[in-house]
Amino acid sequence: MKNLFNIGFIVLLLVVLGCNCQKQLEDLANKSQTPTSSPSSSPGSSPGSSPAASPKSSNGKAELTMDKYNQIKNGMSYKDVVAIIGSEGTETMSSGEGKYKVTSYQWKGGGDFEYIYAVFMGDKLSSKTQANLK
Repeated sequence: MKNLFNIGFIVLLLVVLGCNCQKQLEDLANKSQTPTSSPSSSPGSSPGSSPAASPKSSNGKAELTMDKYNQIKNGMSYKDVVAIIGSEGTETMSSGEGKYKVTSYQWKGGGDFEYIYAVFMGDKLSSKTQANLK
């Protein structure tokens, strides 16, 4: 039964990632078709950080680094992960209840296809992935 749950979870994760990749490609196509405007600094950004920001931002793109990603460990709470990254993630999926609730979040960085994707089970990190972090 546990193996069946794990296989189902992996399939669900791949479906969510696959759907998100198409959105990323569409965003990239739209970005190349529209003239770029000068990026404006958001009022919520800290004065000590230099934003490598993109003008489009629904959740305030975070400055993502491999160092931050490596600090994130399985078993951490969502609040702990937010404290490391420095911003709230965008909820991409939520299912179940209580300790069986599965929620996934994505943090987009300033670069193309730069992101951290995290899956929480009952508010504890169960898996994480990243792309194009430096």
